[in-house]
Amino acid sequence: MKDAEVMTRVIAILTETRKWVADDAEGDASDDQALDLVGALVNELVSTSFEVPGDASPQDVAAAIGGAMSSPLFKAFAGFAAAFHLLAAEHDQHNPEVTSADVLRDLALRVSSEE
Repeated sequence: MKDAEVMTRVIAILTETRKWVADDAEGDASDDQALDLVGALVNELVSTSFEVPGDASPQDVAAAIGGAMSSPLFKAFAGFAAAFHLLAAEHDQHNPEVTSADVLRDLALRVSSEE
C-alpha cells in the first residue's frame, strides 16, 4: 500500500472514530465499529502469508512474521503521527491559548488518574 493510501485510511479512521465517540456518548455505538475500522487498515497493510522454510525454528518463524509486519505497521504509525501533527499544527495556529501539547498533557493526566 502506498503512503498516500495509508494516509487516506488513517484520516478515515480518525474521522470515523470521532463520529463513533459522538455516537457512544449517545449510547448508539459499539466497540466493534472502532475495531472494524482499525482491523480493515491492518488487514490491508499486513500480508496474510509469510514464507518460512519447512525446517525453520520457532525463532525463525517469529522473525519472519515480525519482519513482514514491521514495515507496514511502521507506515500506519507514521501515518497516524503525521495526521496528528497536521491537526495539531492547525489547532495551535487558531487556538494558541490551549495548545495541542496542553491537550495531550491533560489527556495523559486523566488517563493516569483512571488507572
